[in-house]
Amino acid sequence: MSNPSELLPDFNTLPEPEEISQIATWLSEAGLESLELSNDTGTRLRIRVAQAAADTAEISSVPACPAEPIAGVGTVAVSAPYFGHLCLDRPMGDGVFAPVGSTVRQDDVVALLTLDTLQVPVRAPVDGEVVEIVAAPGALLGYGTEIMTIRPS
Repeated sequence: MSNPSELLPDFNTLPEPEEISQIATWLSEAGLESLELSNDTGTRLRIRVAQAAADTAEISSVPACPAEPIAGVGTVAVSAPYFGHLCLDRPMGDGVFAPVGSTVRQDDVVALLTLDTLQVPVRAPVDGEVVEIVAAPGALLGYGTEIMTIRPS
């Protein structure tokens, strides 16, 4: 295994402009606005990318995964639009985003995926009623993993 200090950038030199451009492209493609790295001495590197005007009004520019009916069941799967740990509770302790039996509207936030301090909203792909929560709270989910099912209204 590599020495952990070898994995951390030393920031003695800045990345080349081409590298910064590539990182900015990846951030934009992932729907992220910024990336900040720091080392043990407190040196920080922050890269920010501009988002389209329509995206800045939203919590995040990450769209809901496409609505795909589950064969023969009449429900729609809500899938992870990114990777992270599943959080079904609102961050400020205001209850659960979308418990079983609740009614949701298309694009409502029904869960969060968290990775360190990054929080990506999971949005309902359709209007309807939450009929089942499939994934366990706190579980590390990959892109496209089914989180819950909604019966369209």
